[in-house]
Amino acid sequence: MIKVLIVDDEPKLREGMRTLIPWEEYGYTVVGTAASGLEALDKFRTLAPMLMIADIRMPGMDGLELVGELRKENANCHVLILSGYADFEYAKRAISYHIDGYLLKPVDEEELISYLQELRDTISREERASEWQNNETVRNEDTLLRHLLQPQEEDAPRAEAAVELGLEGHSCEVVLLEFKGLHKGGDIREEQVRSELEQQWQPDTGLIFTLPPYLGILLKEPLQDDVGRAALWRKLNAVITGYGLEFCAAAGGSAAGPEEASRSFTAAAGLLEEAFFGRKGIILSGTTDDWAEPEPEPEEEPDPERDVEVQLLLAIETGSNEAIPMLVGQIVRKLVAAKRDETYIKENLMRIVSSTIARLEAANPDFRSFILSHPSPIGEVYGSDYLIDVEKQVADYMEQISRQMNSGGRGDEIKRITDLIQRRYNENLKLGSLAEVFNYNSAYLGKMFKNQVGEHFNTYLDKVRIEKAKQFLNQGMKVYEVAERVGYMNSDYFNAKFRKYVGVSPTAFRKEQ
Repeated sequence: MIKVLIVDDEPKLREGMRTLIPWEEYGYTVVGTAASGLEALDKFRTLAPMLMIADIRMPGMDGLELVGELRKENANCHVLILSGYADFEYAKRAISYHIDGYLLKPVDEEELISYLQELRDTISREERASEWQNNETVRNEDTLLRHLLQPQEEDAPRAEAAVELGLEGHSCEVVLLEFKGLHKGGDIREEQVRSELEQQWQPDTGLIFTLPPYLGILLKEPLQDDVGRAALWRKLNAVITGYGLEFCAAAGGSAAGPEEASRSFTAAAGLLEEAFFGRKGIILSGTTDDWAEPEPEPEEEPDPERDVEVQLLLAIETGSNEAIPMLVGQIVRKLVAAKRDETYIKENLMRIVSSTIARLEAANPDFRSFILSHPSPIGEVYGSDYLIDVEKQVADYMEQISRQMNSGGRGDEIKRITDLIQRRYNENLKLGSLAEVFNYNSAYLGKMFKNQVGEHFNTYLDKVRIEKAKQFLNQGMKVYEVAERVGYMNSDYFNAKFRKYVGVSPTAFRKEQ
């Protein structure tokens, strides 16, 4: 709708004009009225009408003075002048102010409608021309910025592009934005974001551009520190989230001059490629967060048999929820160290989740119903844009399983360990691994176990295995099969252990039965 402001010092005429014409039928809407030229000038500045219908004779500032002030301000506003018969010759002088027409009072409805129809077409052409000109300016500016930020051998020299963009002699920095969840081909929100940012942005601060897949800002003054980056993030976030979008942002670092801006662009693009490994809610800069495995403490002896996945399984079964996030974090860092690739990490984490569930179900058949009603977070994991979210989703799910498995009461640590041995006797159980799960010193946990159970951990484990071996031998299984079944990979070692606790060899034991 084209906004209209009616200006006349006679109240009846103002209201009559407002009701005389079915404005909306012709594409107009009356946004206000004014009783004087001064009031009209104030309302013009706040309401921004495209058409003003003004009486030529008013107290204070008359109609012609009002039009003169509008033209001094380069106001892009069309004007129709109202005049009495006696003022007709006077009104003709308004032509020098480039008015669009004048009407004699009382206003003839058909004549006014004729003006409105002509003006509607004129204003429509002007808006199309303005839009084309604005788009052409944006296209030209984006072309120059592409020469500057993504130079090719056949491109015009970067120095010339810098001069045309008014960047000569400026240090600068490139900030790139990448939107998440845009509907490719039919989503106009990126253009809406750009338009709103351009309305808020001061031209002397920087230039906004589009170089797919990025929306970017070429800052004429580099961001100095984290405070500056945080302030810019808040400004961008306030606009972009208003359109229901999420985004990543990265700053490429200071460039001494516009000719070096391509380096800042390349650095920012590189950071966005690594955004999965970065922090949320900030403008990335420098390097993304380091997900490498921490170096072991100097006094620590690395355990070649230490399996973090097994420790995670043990933590879940024993209800050691406080250890689960730490163990998931260790697994994530091992995966990052093996291959810094988003898909690889997600696939392997979901493999570990599935493997853990399968092993839990094998030892706890009643657990199946819970898993069916609480499926793994595969959708959330694959849909996540940040590794920090993926890590938390997996850890939260594992903790949920752990709480369910131990909902009947966790008991003390030693009871939980002996229960675990009864279920996992065939696994490579180690006191050191369990000590880490329970956050105990290994020697201290060993003493606790001995004091409460009456035997050392390894002795108790061996005895459980041998008792299970007896059952399998009674079922007619071969000795080497029994050895593997109860957790001994070496048959000779199994024979020695069996003889130690039973007094005869496995073969002799089976013959006696």
